[in-house]
This record gives sequence, C-alpha cells and structure tokens, in this order.
Amino acid sequence: MTLAERMLAFAAQAPELQTRKALTASLLSLIQEVGASKFACLFLRREQGSLVIDKAISNLSRQWYEIYLARGYDATDPVFQGVMRGGTYGYWNELTGAVVMSRAGREVMNIARDFDMRDGFTKRVMLDSGGVAIMMVAGLALVRTPQARAALRMAFDVFANEGARMLKMSAEMGADEEVGANRELSKTQLKVLLMRSEGLSNKQVAQAMGRHEKTVECHVTEILRRLDARNMIDAIRIATKMKLIL
Repeated sequence: MTLAERMLAFAAQAPELQTRKALTASLLSLIQEVGASKFACLFLRREQGSLVIDKAISNLSRQWYEIYLARGYDATDPVFQGVMRGGTYGYWNELTGAVVMSRAGREVMNIARDFDMRDGFTKRVMLDSGGVAIMMVAGLALVRTPQARAALRMAFDVFANEGARMLKMSAEMGADEEVGANRELSKTQLKVLLMRSEGLSNKQVAQAMGRHEKTVECHVTEILRRLDARNMIDAIRIATKMKLIL
C-alpha cells in the first residue's frame, strides 16, 4: 500500500475502534512509514485565560513527562508554544527556524533528542467537539515528502478527534469507578500525597515521617497507580479535583 492508501485506511478504521490502545496501534502502523516512533496528542483546556495541558494520549515515557512538566517546558517549548499561539503546523526545524530560542527552549529541544526525538512534526487541531489539541510525532529522522506532510496532517485530525471521543466515553462510563479507586488510598498514602502537594521531596517526606526514602518512593508509585496518574503533578491535580486534598 502507498502512504496515501494507508492514510485513507487509517481514517476509515479509526471511527470503528473502541479503545485508545487500538487507536494508538493503528496510528503507529501509519507513522512508522514516515520514520516516527513517538507520538503525543495533548488535549488543552482554558485556565485563567491561558491554554494548559489537561489530558494526553501518547507513547512517551513517564520519565519524559516528569521532566517536561516539572521543569515547566510547556511554557518554554518553542514548538509547542509556536503551534499553540500561531495555529500552524510543520516539521520542527521549520517551526523553530525563525525563532530566537531562549536557553530553556534550547534545553527542551536537546533533551528531546535524548529521548530519540531529534526530528518531529507538530500540528494544532481544532476538535469537532469545540476543544483544542496539539499533536506531534517524532523520531530520529522523518520522511519529508509532500505525501508524508499531507498524511501526517490528516492523521492528526483523525486521531485527535477520535481520541477526544474515547476520553469522553471513558469519563462518562468510568466516573463512579474512578471515585471508588481514589478512595482506596490508605491514610499513609494520603499523608504522603498531601506533603508532596506542599512541595516536599520524597527525601523530605521520609525525614518528616521517620521512614526510609525507598519506602516513600514505594508509596508514591502506588499513589500514581491507584490514581492512574502520569506523575506526582498529575496525581495532585486528580486528588485536588476529587477533594482528597485541599
């Protein structure tokens, strides 16, 4: 099959898929044809007049998310900010070519390379539901033909809209289950979560509780699992929303 035929097959198949895992597998099959192995679809929400990352579907490592969010790269990432503000799309070198990058901007691009994301393509997607998403694929080197550009643009529109549909279905069907899962946190885990939300590190939490740091790390791992959170920042957001912590 040609790339165009693969794109059409993906677009036809996506609305029939029922899980994010299946949607992801279908996308990966397509983007591998252009040299990409990583992807992320970030769904944004408006907060105090600005667009911030709300949810995501991706195959990026948790370590990348922790670095990205903890260092505030969403505010300094030149590709993310350029696409979010300008509503454009393109390969990363095109999007950053006319930008004078700050030190933090250069840093985020350099760290992306450490995660095998040396080359990428990013696009802002206006969702059919009225929301906004920013989607990207990345790899060591991407195919840069007009056909590849067109396929990625179309694939992003399809994936972001179908991903938004699945997230909405999941939220509607699993709201009660999520509340139940959150309530399963032990008193110790809630205490750890509260202290982490106050800015304490794992080491400082361990000292305050008179526990070994490894013990606190195990509690943190379990908190993330039970809240289905990507990292502690995400866990704190979820716990605050569920009123587990104030």
